[in-house]
Amino acid sequence: MQKKILGAAMVGHIVESFDFVIYGYSATIIAKHFFPTGDPTLAILSTLAVYSIAFVVRPLGGAVFGSMGDRLGRRTALSTVVLIMAVSTAAIGVLPTYAVVGIAAPLLLLLCRLAQGLSMGAEYTSAASYVMEQAPPGRRALCTSAVGSATFIGAALAAFTLLALRLSSAPAYADWTWRLPFLLGGVMALIGLYMRLRLEETKTFRAIEDRGETTSTPVRDSFRDWRVFLLLLMIFSLLAVVAQNFLGYLPTYLTTTGGLPAVTTLVASGIALVLCAGLSILTGALADRLGRKPLLIAGIVVAVLGSVPAYVIAAGGSLFTTVVAEILLVIPAALVGMTATVVAVELVPPQIRATSTALTYNIAYAVLGARRRWSARCSQPGSAGSHRVPTSPFWPRSRSSW
Repeated sequence: MQKKILGAAMVGHIVESFDFVIYGYSATIIAKHFFPTGDPTLAILSTLAVYSIAFVVRPLGGAVFGSMGDRLGRRTALSTVVLIMAVSTAAIGVLPTYAVVGIAAPLLLLLCRLAQGLSMGAEYTSAASYVMEQAPPGRRALCTSAVGSATFIGAALAAFTLLALRLSSAPAYADWTWRLPFLLGGVMALIGLYMRLRLEETKTFRAIEDRGETTSTPVRDSFRDWRVFLLLLMIFSLLAVVAQNFLGYLPTYLTTTGGLPAVTTLVASGIALVLCAGLSILTGALADRLGRKPLLIAGIVVAVLGSVPAYVIAAGGSLFTTVVAEILLVIPAALVGMTATVVAVELVPPQIRATSTALTYNIAYAVLGARRRWSARCSQPGSAGSHRVPTSPFWPRSRSSW
């Protein structure tokens, strides 16, 4: 039963992470096919604007589908969001380009990203809540960390998929095989839907439903307990900064500002992501034995002390130095990512658990996740707002760069 629950919960989140990396690394190809403005910089920025919109609407998705999880059940919410993810992700793979339908092409791409953003709004926290409520008391952190590891499994799968397509035929990838990962993501999401439809509702939700304790206003109730809401927001903000430093900023920084070949970046990222997935599971097991707080503090310390050396080492420009730099960022991502999620899910009362965690998680990512990714792309030499000086997350930016 535990394997069935974990498998169903993880597949949907693998797809979310898979799509995140695929779209980000395919930005130049998508810009070519959907925003052929004649100005490469403007095309890239238009592509990233569409990318960032998915982050902006995620809190709305968290409110809608988080409320569904608290009012109708966790299983219903999980099945709904993965269905939306399947359709919207596969649709990107078959969209007509600008050369075929003109301005309708970027508009259709925008609609697909909006649907993905709404789906993402309740995917991770709903899956984590479902697994935690079904797990034995002494293994809650371990089981929840398995869901978190799906983030890195999906990203690693995406990196290796893109690497294979680029190495097999770069011209074909630029022409049409860039569509294949999106179609694959849609198929994986449909598999996740089938697995989730076979699940039963959690005992926790059934208990509060039988007692008549479900709430009809979970969003309002989440804001009413503002102290817990702010605490969750701070926890997830920390998670967003640490995770996006590793998943979003460093790979883009290496290829744009650092001039590292895309293939080298993909190989290094794939290796680091596989390692992070394993460390996430180990972190969950340790959190059940040692407690959540020590590991969360350790992750913060490593993040503070290791981030600057990571970027200094990354300046070496080789595969080895890139892998070492990514590993320095992997450790805090695993420690903070897993313990922060477990702490947040356990803090919230079950009546508003799905809504409150979804809202705070996605508000944090909407503010911090999209901004870090956008600023990384804007630092590309020759792009709007770039500087002649080297750009890093620790280099002072002038106001004109925005």
